[in-house]
Amino acid sequence: MPSTLQGTFHTYRIIRRLGQGAFGEVSLAGVLETGEVVALKRIHIRNTGGIPDVVVREIKALQSVSHPNVVALLDVFPKGQAIYLVQEYCTTDLAALLRRLPAPPPERIAKGLMLQLCRGLEALHAEGIMHRDVKPSNTLLSAASGTAKLADCGLARPLDGGERPAYTHAVATRWYRAPELLYGARAYGPAVDVWALGLVFAELLGLSPLVPGDNDIDQLGRVIATFGSMEPVWLGVRALPDWGKIAFPHCEPLPLGDLLPGAPAAALEFLAAFLRYDPAKRITAACAVRSTYLTATQPLPADEAEVAAWLTATLAANEAAVAALKQQSAAGSAAQLHVGSALRQPRAASLPLV
Repeated sequence: MPSTLQGTFHTYRIIRRLGQGAFGEVSLAGVLETGEVVALKRIHIRNTGGIPDVVVREIKALQSVSHPNVVALLDVFPKGQAIYLVQEYCTTDLAALLRRLPAPPPERIAKGLMLQLCRGLEALHAEGIMHRDVKPSNTLLSAASGTAKLADCGLARPLDGGERPAYTHAVATRWYRAPELLYGARAYGPAVDVWALGLVFAELLGLSPLVPGDNDIDQLGRVIATFGSMEPVWLGVRALPDWGKIAFPHCEPLPLGDLLPGAPAAALEFLAAFLRYDPAKRITAACAVRSTYLTATQPLPADEAEVAAWLTATLAANEAAVAALKQQSAAGSAAQLHVGSALRQPRAASLPLV
């Protein structure tokens, strides 16, 4: 996607810092000429290494795709020993939102968000790009527009035609890593993103990660203990590089309804299509967008306007609750200080006995 701002550092006014990443920091900034609010990502360029490969991949991926459910890259420019990426600003990310919710979102909202994410993933895959790090914290949410956007494409790779090249298996955040990656596959495809998106949907339904492994071996063990042994349903697993290095006891799959007790049956059936062990049998993003669950099963997915209203109300309620807790805490601290001061007052001198 071509740059729309074509600016320099002096085009923007830094408002506040938003966070720190592996290669630099992200700030909230305003475009001086228009007042538009953007996210400004600063990546430090080391003298020896040049621009990190992950940054180059992110730039190429975002320039290749223009879609409302993939975060937009508005501009790229250098300044000193850094390169700046200007991206559209979003209110929060899905991981932060889920931490704030006391209960899973209404099914219409969950379906609306999932439909948008499937559309974004479909757009990436249609351009021959694997995201390779789909997870809640890489899903940005705009309360203003009610849109969910896939972001942070630093691990994205093109899908070359013909014979697949050897990729690294050390991609994707562990909890969302597909089984073929856990067994060391070097040739894989967009199905790794589908598995990860399925686990994101599971968090929308239950608020908690479904398989939060402590390390790579524990992750594989948790996947098998949760979804059952792989070899009965996926013969190809035996051909993967790390198959057989560690033996796990035979496990039967746990019912998804037991893992997500409040989720509707139709949602669980849809989720199961993302979590098939055999990548060739997993649903594709394109098929998910057109699935019965997202197109015909009631309740239908919420549109962007409904998502925006829900997000705005939810974030406002959370901010009010946090403010109330701070006020209560401050009042409690003041009361304790008052009591403590009273207890520390010197005792009145005793009258002498007469």
